[in-house]
Amino acid sequence: MTPRRFTVTRIDRYLLWRMAPRMGVALLVTLLALMLERVLRLIDLVATQGASLDLVVGMALNLVPHYLGLALPATFCIAVLTALAALSSENEIDMLENAGWSLRRIGAPFIAAAVVLALISLPLFGVLQPYSRYAYRAIKHAAQNAGWTGRLEEGVFVDAGNGLLISAGEIDPTGRVLSRVFVIQRDEDTESVYTAKRGLILPDPEARVVRLLLKDGRGLVAGGWLDFETMKLAREFAIDRNPFRPRGRSERELTFGELLTRASGADGFPPEPRYLAEFHGRLVRTFALIGVALMSIPLGVTRKRAPAWPRMVLALAILVAFDQILQTVQSLASLGRIDPALGLWGVGAAFTLGSAWLYAVTPGQGSPSPLRGVLRRFDALFADLAIFGRRAGGWLGLGP
Repeated sequence: MTPRRFTVTRIDRYLLWRMAPRMGVALLVTLLALMLERVLRLIDLVATQGASLDLVVGMALNLVPHYLGLALPATFCIAVLTALAALSSENEIDMLENAGWSLRRIGAPFIAAAVVLALISLPLFGVLQPYSRYAYRAIKHAAQNAGWTGRLEEGVFVDAGNGLLISAGEIDPTGRVLSRVFVIQRDEDTESVYTAKRGLILPDPEARVVRLLLKDGRGLVAGGWLDFETMKLAREFAIDRNPFRPRGRSERELTFGELLTRASGADGFPPEPRYLAEFHGRLVRTFALIGVALMSIPLGVTRKRAPAWPRMVLALAILVAFDQILQTVQSLASLGRIDPALGLWGVGAAFTLGSAWLYAVTPGQGSPSPLRGVLRRFDALFADLAIFGRRAGGWLGLGP
């Protein structure tokens, strides 16, 4: 008897089509949420340093591979789970099971998608992330060490270098004509403070100086007050005498091949366990996507017509716990307290085998399984919390 071959059918493509838009939306929303706070901090960084906002764009683009690696498992899990939950609520899973499709056959295209995503993740974790992480740090270094361009923003203190802080209440569109100017100039032993009604910034790139002309102001200099009609301050542009370091000081900036070379000591660096810990940690996170699929499939069909969000909470809690355990084991392996391969692959195998067990013991939609019992307890817990919330609202006078 010849073994039955797996062939891709229209139903497989339909199942993937139901999953793909959900994953795209979840991935986009997650990336935006993760990057928003970081981008705001980067804008504040370049504003206070007087650097160009173009640097923010460069740093944000180099953050995408890092956050993509973080978001991929969770968004893939949510996409598979919600797609199967929708198919279940619309009775399409019933139709497939009546046609002879088992849960394992229904889940086959999602497992295949996980394998493809794992293969895509290999260059993401192994090459793209190390280079983009180094590029991000290099651009951030350039922003922190950039010379002042001679432009200000209203109400923002700009460090012009050499102990000179400048702020203005009003600035014209060119960024050079100032009103209500406040200046702090720190020298080695003294600090001078100036205020002026008006100010004018005069950059001279050829002389490599920026001149700040203050008019109608007052200054506190050497413990005494100084009134002036016109005062000129000058400083040199900050020249970057501290170029950014070469790539590779951190193991997170090394590719897969460079990690193995560094771990063997072939490039002259002393071999350290942190290189193998980083190498195995990335590989485990890559192939854990298969375990994510095996976990998400039974979660998606266990409770027919039940809300999907308790299952999403459970799935995300499992993923967070897995990631935290993996980080802890990787930290211990980096210190040489645990064998990197044994410890990290042990955690990955436990997660994947546990997911495979859930997949194996869930024969079909709504069938009795340990997972179904857990979800019933979840529903009971959330129902009790809802009742408690309504009662607490009544006690506090917050009820309708």
